[in-house]
This record gives sequence, C-alpha cells and structure tokens, in this order.
Amino acid sequence: MSLRISIVGMGDTGTKAARCLLDAEPDIALTLYDIDPERCEPFRGSATLATSAREALMESDTIVLALPREREIDRTLERFSDGEVTAPIQGKLIVDLTPPPPERAQQLDRAIAHAGGRYTGLPGPTAEAEAEAEAEAEAASSVRQRLLKLLLCPA
Repeated sequence: MSLRISIVGMGDTGTKAARCLLDAEPDIALTLYDIDPERCEPFRGSATLATSAREALMESDTIVLALPREREIDRTLERFSDGEVTAPIQGKLIVDLTPPPPERAQQLDRAIAHAGGRYTGLPGPTAEAEAEAEAEAEAASSVRQRLLKLLLCPA
C-alpha cells in the first residue's frame, strides 16, 4: 500500500517531518501546505505544494498536522464554534505532531471520528484512537505504525 501523506504546517516540526519522510521513502506521494508558501519551496520537485489546506486534505489519506495552536488546527479542519469538523476527512488518518492538552485532544478525536476520520496525537494516541488501532486490519496497521515511526525520526 503506497502512502499518500499531506503535511499542513511547515515550521520547524513540519519541515523535520517532511525531511524524515522523504529520506526514508524518496518516492512517497507527499503534499505540503503552509499559510506562507515560501516555507514549502525547499521541497519543490520532491513534493506537491498545495495552494490551500483543503487541497492538502483532499490529496492524501494521511494528514499530518504540524500546527502551533488549536486555532490553526480548527481552521485547517474547518472546525467552527459548534465543534464539528466539516473538512473532507472521511476515511483519513489525522496525525497531530503537537497535540493540545488531553481533554482538548479527546474533544478533537471525537469531532474527527464524527466526521469519519481517525485521530492520533504524537507522542501517544488518545485512548479511543488506541482502541481503534487494535481493530484495524493488519496491513493498514502496519502502514500506520511505519508512518508513526518515520515521523518520530531523530533530529
């Protein structure tokens, strides 16, 4: 199964994640987005540079969020005052490299699940995501574990 991954947020964390993924899997289908397009430029030719967060979400099966604040997560996932995620994330895995505090992460997990996606925050998944991971098919679990290992690569 080939990985199609998007990284939203190309600050230090997102840049490190992109480099780790490309070093480990040079032929990976990687899409990058940042509100400042210049942050994605060093990856031109190695990755697709999206023009919007929505485009990045639609391009991939796994979305890596490397965003500094919940406000940016909410904007990316089109999560407004009612707490519902309205972005197209049905069937997608959302990996949060800088997850919010546990209670907020659980709320986000529930909102993403309600929208048909799956959520995990690094360094460890929420209890609901962990339980769901156990229920996943062996092949999908293997891909997910490989992705998480790649994202945790040493500096």
